[in-house]
Amino acid sequence: MNIQTKFGAIIVGTALVGSTILAGCGGSPAASGSSLNHPGKNNPEGLFTWTGGWPVPPQYQGNPFGSGGVGWPTNVFAFEGLFQFVRTTDKIYNHLAVSYDNSNPGETIVKMRKDAKWSDGQPITSKDIWAYYTLNNGTELTHYITGIETPDQYTVVFKWAQPAPFDEMKMLFIAEDQQGQIPYHYYKKWVDKAAELLAQAKPSTDPKDRGNTPFGLKITDALKKQLSDNWNDFSKHGPAYPISSGAFEVKKVTQTDLTMEKNPNFYDATKVKFKKIDLKMVPDLNQQYALLKAGKLDHYDGTQPKDILESILAANNNLVHYQINDAACVGFMFNQAHKPFDDKTFRQAIIYALDREKIREVANYYGVASDLSGTGMPGSQVPKWIDPALLAKFTKYSHDEQKASQLLNSIGWTKNQNGIWRDKDGKSYNFTIASASDWVPAVNAGEVVAEQLTTFGLPTKYKAVDSSIYWNNVNNAKGVYDMSFDWMDVSWGFMFPWNSMRNTYWSTSFKEAHMPANILGEANFVRQGYDGETVDVSKLLHQIPYMSSTADRKHAIDEIAYVTNEDAWEVNLFQNTTGTWYNTKTFGGLPWQNAFKKYNRSLPLPTDPAMAENIAEIGFAGTQWLVDGKYYPN
Repeated sequence: MNIQTKFGAIIVGTALVGSTILAGCGGSPAASGSSLNHPGKNNPEGLFTWTGGWPVPPQYQGNPFGSGGVGWPTNVFAFEGLFQFVRTTDKIYNHLAVSYDNSNPGETIVKMRKDAKWSDGQPITSKDIWAYYTLNNGTELTHYITGIETPDQYTVVFKWAQPAPFDEMKMLFIAEDQQGQIPYHYYKKWVDKAAELLAQAKPSTDPKDRGNTPFGLKITDALKKQLSDNWNDFSKHGPAYPISSGAFEVKKVTQTDLTMEKNPNFYDATKVKFKKIDLKMVPDLNQQYALLKAGKLDHYDGTQPKDILESILAANNNLVHYQINDAACVGFMFNQAHKPFDDKTFRQAIIYALDREKIREVANYYGVASDLSGTGMPGSQVPKWIDPALLAKFTKYSHDEQKASQLLNSIGWTKNQNGIWRDKDGKSYNFTIASASDWVPAVNAGEVVAEQLTTFGLPTKYKAVDSSIYWNNVNNAKGVYDMSFDWMDVSWGFMFPWNSMRNTYWSTSFKEAHMPANILGEANFVRQGYDGETVDVSKLLHQIPYMSSTADRKHAIDEIAYVTNEDAWEVNLFQNTTGTWYNTKTFGGLPWQNAFKKYNRSLPLPTDPAMAENIAEIGFAGTQWLVDGKYYPN
């Protein structure tokens, strides 16, 4: 997603539409090389320049779990996990691992590389993987395992709680983590303390603890405090610079630059052609764009507003921009604690009244508008999971003000002589839709939504609220606003729809809609599915990870998507489109080169699945593309 904070720019620099066009480098895109990782003839020093952020000295320290961390994208270059998964495709590569075995349903056996070393020369072994989960025991994986065994230096055995997740989900849980961050030989004191404390806990017999506590243990409040105190103490200690498990190591940190050099102990060091990485801390977006236009950045993340993006391309003929489907959508939730939003027909009428294409054009030109209310998964995933014949049964909420009026009439609403809608009791309303003021796409979308509803006859005002108070207002007893913006149908992590659906029904969205909750604090959402079956969404979500049948998992996902869309409790305005920039003087082997001229180096979202996967590789695969030098044929 290329976002560091919840309200980081999903389209970088939307507010900077009037930025100055600067003169840039001339020339044409460099010829294709045989790989993606070579520095190019015009870069004999092998320097790779990007932007990033980090705690400035003297606050900087080398513990990646310390206050402020070690900086982004330092994590990408300095650390590896057992595996690397590609966001938006869920493809998994081996990194510190060389193989895995799921033949025994109760365990996953991972064999590690024997040539991997920390940047200080110490070997990376199974003890380091055990250390990562023992100390960092709040990770999701620890909620699904009972323990980790290390029968030898290069074998890790994950022992799954029973019932165990299906095999593909097991690997996604493991691949989520960047295990090469806690070298046991350096952090032994805190790791051993955590192991000692966990050994005091007993297995939990409370079903509410399932999926919520580490290693299936009952963690008392007193033990939780001790574990927390140990973690907090650990986070305050570390070397001056991180001990790397990845291709690069930090060598120098200032207020403006973070310099990394190739890690000579990296197991694939001979494949790494770049010798040095210079991360620039440039908070001002105009300055970032100036560096990009001038060819001073080799890579850059994000998809800017159309005029800014085109001005950058016009200033430098060596730049190419790729669009990538983000794993997040922009939309809003109806507050069902406020009448008349507790009425499904009324909610449906509002969605029909919205022209979401026009909203998208203003808020995110390159985004993809939806004709569904929401499904619990990003729109790009819908055709992958829902067959056309079934999707035909879903209500399509295309812009249709006549349909919206008919629905309002069906529940007794009428328009007065001024064109204002009144409910069956003759009451008219003034609605409020709000968003955090620092989330620019939502600000732009909110203004248009309010204007469209007001024109339709439902007076609505938009409020941009400081984020320090916005979320409290959204989530208080009944909520302050009638409609509230947030990410929705979003996968924070892997793309298997269960992930985004649990975000929708167990995390923020359903709470912002003020829907009823069950005893676990999850949505109490029970509706009739497309096949007439009763669909208890939270119950199904608990079952999906343990469904051995692909057909059963698909049926469950289809049912949840259907009832979500039909209930119309959320409004997916558009799926965010992010992207990535490359300087073709620096990188060879970039995908889709035969389309550079056709699209003037502004490449659209690809319709070919193979090409979409290739482009996802260079945006969401960590350092995979940099190390293995993969060539992407057109």
